[in-house]
Amino acid sequence: MNSPIRALVTGGGSGIGAAIVRRLVDEGARVLITGRDLSKLQTIASEAPQQIGILVADLTINSDRQRVAEYARHWDHVGIDTLINNAGTSGAAFLEDSNSAEINALLQTNLVAPICLTQALLAHLKSLPQAHIVNIGSVFGYIGYPSQTVYSASKFGLRGFSEALHRELAGTRISVQHIAPRATRTPLNSNAMDELNRQLGNQVDDPDRVAQVVVASLSTRRTNRVIGWPEALFARVNAVLPSLVDGALVKQLPVIRRFIQRGNPS
Repeated sequence: MNSPIRALVTGGGSGIGAAIVRRLVDEGARVLITGRDLSKLQTIASEAPQQIGILVADLTINSDRQRVAEYARHWDHVGIDTLINNAGTSGAAFLEDSNSAEINALLQTNLVAPICLTQALLAHLKSLPQAHIVNIGSVFGYIGYPSQTVYSASKFGLRGFSEALHRELAGTRISVQHIAPRATRTPLNSNAMDELNRQLGNQVDDPDRVAQVVVASLSTRRTNRVIGWPEALFARVNAVLPSLVDGALVKQLPVIRRFIQRGNPS
């Protein structure tokens, strides 16, 4: 990136978020991180206390979102210029095994929270000479996957939000980018999900690979990227010839059912 940035990274206490924070710090950025777990945030902040600020918040709660937005507008004297909506939760379960509370919690975390936080910060970001919004999606936001019905819905929604906002802000100084990792090695994955990936031969990335792509994207105008091959190809094929992907995924159903079931979710 051309000059140091001031970024807000949601879900910055672990997994992909923590990896993004470390990459940003290495680039000289100042980073404000949010999350629900104070101890995790403090652990990350201790690695570079002069560059990292922390704020405990539950972004599914409107008052917490507003508090984060207000703090971020003034943090580091001038406020953030980059918003990275990374916080999210997984939800591998067949729809018939899900209850309304689980569905609502997943949608609030993965879709409603980033939309509303972005809205709360938009006027501030528009006032700056240059600003970035990066939404961390998933390959399952391109490919509807068995046992990921609600998760896919949330990530398809985030991709649609990113695309529409990018077009809405055309001509402004704000870039909007959507980055979709494939399977990634994070604490959100259960042993069952890890074993399922092994059985299916899925490649699993380290969080730092995702972080590298995210940070590099800040110096480009690329609006969408799916990380990994052949996942990027499958996403394109699914967009134009979904019946081809249907057949491949139906063949995986017996294996998926062995690992994803009530009492043994990802």
